[in-house]
Amino acid sequence: MSAVFEQYQPRSIMFKETLYCNGWNIKVYTITNQEVFASDHILQNIKRHVPVWVGQIENAKLPTYKQAFLIVHEAREGVWILLNWWTGGEMIETKVLFSNYETPKRITDSPYNTNSLLCVWELEVFAHERASWINHILSKANNPDYLAYTKDTLWKKV
Repeated sequence: MSAVFEQYQPRSIMFKETLYCNGWNIKVYTITNQEVFASDHILQNIKRHVPVWVGQIENAKLPTYKQAFLIVHEAREGVWILLNWWTGGEMIETKVLFSNYETPKRITDSPYNTNSLLCVWELEVFAHERASWINHILSKANNPDYLAYTKDTLWKKV
């Protein structure tokens, strides 16, 4: 079987802000396949949905720590939305949503809703957040430093 790949091109990853919502700390990152992130109107719409989403998370079976990161990724087919929260000590749970460019106010579940897909650019944020969680939380298990974790953010072109 012959694979067809697209030539890798770096994308800009930018930390935008920390949302404080219902006791949650949510680091917000954008990723773009353009020179600059151009979907601020979609990001604003996403932020209006965050309180509902974190409310749903609080009904989870595993413990949560009210620490999360949100990735808003401008891609070819539309804007991917990945809400990721720490659970069960050392695990991340991810909710993948989607907004297309034609109807930017509409947010749907991922078109691939039976599986969570992560791309190589999104994995860069996951790698940073993993290292940050280990450094500020798991390595200090008796006295986790949630504030330091919240302030530890990523911004680079990868």
